[in-house]
Amino acid sequence: MRLTAYDEFPFHQHPTPFHIPATSDVHFNDGYFCAAFADDWYVVAGVRLHPNMNVIDGFAGIARRGEQRVLRASRVLRPNAAELAVGPLRIDIREPMRKVTISLADNEADFAFDLTFEAKASPFLEAPYQFRKYGHLIHDLVRYTQICSATGTVRRGDETVAPQQWHAIRDHSWGVRAGMGPVTSHGGIEREEEEIDRRRFRVWAPFSLDRYTGFFNTHEDEDGRPLDFEGCLDMPDGSRLRLTGLRHKLDYAPGTKNVVGGTFELCDEHGRWRAYRIEAAGTPADVQGLGYYGGWRDGGSAGVYRGAGPVVETDRYPSAAHLGKTGLLSLPESKRLGPTEFPCVMTGPDGETGMVHFEQHVFGAYRPYGF
Repeated sequence: MRLTAYDEFPFHQHPTPFHIPATSDVHFNDGYFCAAFADDWYVVAGVRLHPNMNVIDGFAGIARRGEQRVLRASRVLRPNAAELAVGPLRIDIREPMRKVTISLADNEADFAFDLTFEAKASPFLEAPYQFRKYGHLIHDLVRYTQICSATGTVRRGDETVAPQQWHAIRDHSWGVRAGMGPVTSHGGIEREEEEIDRRRFRVWAPFSLDRYTGFFNTHEDEDGRPLDFEGCLDMPDGSRLRLTGLRHKLDYAPGTKNVVGGTFELCDEHGRWRAYRIEAAGTPADVQGLGYYGGWRDGGSAGVYRGAGPVVETDRYPSAAHLGKTGLLSLPESKRLGPTEFPCVMTGPDGETGMVHFEQHVFGAYRPYGF
């Protein structure tokens, strides 16, 4: 077993070097999802380590003017397990929980960026999530989410901009995720009641307004009953208000499950409801092209060993709310996930303005909106 620079620090949780996790589950992974956005600009990137597959992979994308460009990259993790870089993509932790730089060098998809994310509020540690299938723990993870601003440079083709405190978000999650790594099957005759996934509607929404920032996350069943809800508002005086409830009325492009606007209300721990309005701010994006949900050309997802590498793939394809299930042209339409990331302009209850990273999924039937 090799050591890395991280092993100098006295924070081990298991009697192995840091790059070897306590579990041998091939679906264990650890990494980042980061996005910066402005009017019809959406830039996304992430790096993820899969130590039990000896893989580090990453992704980058840009959605603008009805088109999404993506890059996926993978390499062997060891011996350079402490280097958060793969192909043309790199993440540097400048100040933990405060400042992170993400850069993408020139590549065949013809976009690049160098962005520094600076925190606008403390991270929000989301509730741990566990889920079993036929007795096997297939999901066991935790995530924190942080609202940021992004400054630097972005290039798309012959367009170059110099963002100054664009709206931005980042999350860091780690644990076992069945959708990453090699496909493993789980069989049985019948499943326990708690092993039935009743989630049909998901919203994950970090936002930033003129005076304060906020975040909420929820899942509902097919009848609109909340299965979980959490969130907070970080107020101008430095206080953090816990959120306890959500009411929403969203608008969708006709014939699609793609959000184009709407309203929602958030209730805080003191019982005060605040009303917000959102409106789509340009081109939505999907995460399948980034390598999630079988988005690699071999039909696999993140965390699959693809050789010493670096292996780099790029794609360009249409993306717009009214087009429905857009996505990778290499996939049949029936297998395309469609947009899930909707950067929106946002107006608060007292006229505050800002933007929200509105991640929204509808899985199958969801009666409140007629799906």
